[in-house]
Amino acid sequence: MFGKIHEIYSSISGEGISQGVPTVFVRFAGCSLRCGKTESKSLWCDTPYALGPNQGETKTVSNIMDEIETLDKNHGYQILLTGGEPLEGKNRDLSITIAQTIFSYRTKHGKPYPTSRVETNGSEKITLDPFFIFTMDYKLPGSGMENRMDSENFQILEKRHNSLDEIKFVVRDRIDFERSIEVIREQKIQTNILYSPVHGEVDAKELVEWIKIDNPPKCRLSLQIHKVLWGNQKGV
Repeated sequence: MFGKIHEIYSSISGEGISQGVPTVFVRFAGCSLRCGKTESKSLWCDTPYALGPNQGETKTVSNIMDEIETLDKNHGYQILLTGGEPLEGKNRDLSITIAQTIFSYRTKHGKPYPTSRVETNGSEKITLDPFFIFTMDYKLPGSGMENRMDSENFQILEKRHNSLDEIKFVVRDRIDFERSIEVIREQKIQTNILYSPVHGEVDAKELVEWIKIDNPPKCRLSLQIHKVLWGNQKGV
């Protein structure tokens, strides 16, 4: 089994409830969404260099596990599968195999973080598998991708009932925020909720005020601390 991997590196988790945790990132290549791209506004994806399915290098599971081992010899880092999109096409089977391998080894040997976190864009169906934790985007109107969202994922998250799963709303404007509140109410969401502003389009302090007024359950502001520390660099 093999797939296209853009990069594998170690850093800290930059956002969400695992923010600050030492992490090995496995970045898959390929994503069919183009968030934020409209006639008048530009793409806002953090990793446009990984959107093409032919970006990166072809790697086997063995290649990937060897690189993770090199970066994390003591098997103590969180493993984060990201992209691109780790659940799209051939990436899905590769993600499952990586996560199963890590889960089996770390559970057997009593190592921390046995469950791999997956950052997924909301258009691909998530799973009930216990070897995954999900950070799932819900694309709001400002992304131009809301019609690509798989609404069944909300029911799967409810069945998973995992206290570490999270739903992320990236907010471009007030319309986006109001739509997020509608989605939370319509879907009766009880999962952890992250709010992130589109850089340069929404002031984070203004987003905080909106959050304070509506105060959805289990919600928090999520800023990308890796950008605060290193700027918009790759591999950090």
